[in-house]
Amino acid sequence: MPGALLALLAAAVLTVSGCSGTENSPGNAKATTSTHGVARSNAAGSCRPVVEQGALPEWARKGFLRGPQRHMMGDKGEIAAVLFGYPYHVPAAKDRGNKILWVAKDAAGAADLRPDDRLTIKASLAGTNVVVTRSIAGGPGPSLVDMPKPGCWTFSLSWPGHSDSVDIEYLAG
Repeated sequence: MPGALLALLAAAVLTVSGCSGTENSPGNAKATTSTHGVARSNAAGSCRPVVEQGALPEWARKGFLRGPQRHMMGDKGEIAAVLFGYPYHVPAAKDRGNKILWVAKDAAGAADLRPDDRLTIKASLAGTNVVVTRSIAGGPGPSLVDMPKPGCWTFSLSWPGHSDSVDIEYLAG
């Protein structure tokens, strides 16, 4: 990606802080930022999703994700978000959930995850001070990621020894 485009994307990111609540739900997150195919927020808090539809990187296929997949890559390239049921809605659409399969790049580290390890998502709604925290038992893997309000959400992701971020837009249901 040309440097000027990266600079433009970086300038468009809105930093949001504050906290409105915390909710944890093992294995089923109720609550995504990247230069490799993401949504980016601008000062008005809107999203411009850049979701990739194509082959996942070799490390993200895990032997079962073949063919083109709708996905986003984390800013640091540490995680892939495979998007099932996209676009996402608030509330979730009745005929499909807001499912994301999180695939960590470090396959060796992922294999070392213990059942009590977690993927923690600290999600910030662009243009507001709304922040929610979600937790997925077992670390990166399958999850239902529902948000309380429509808009562009920046997910700061962390799991044992790693972190990354991704933005995802949720539409009004």
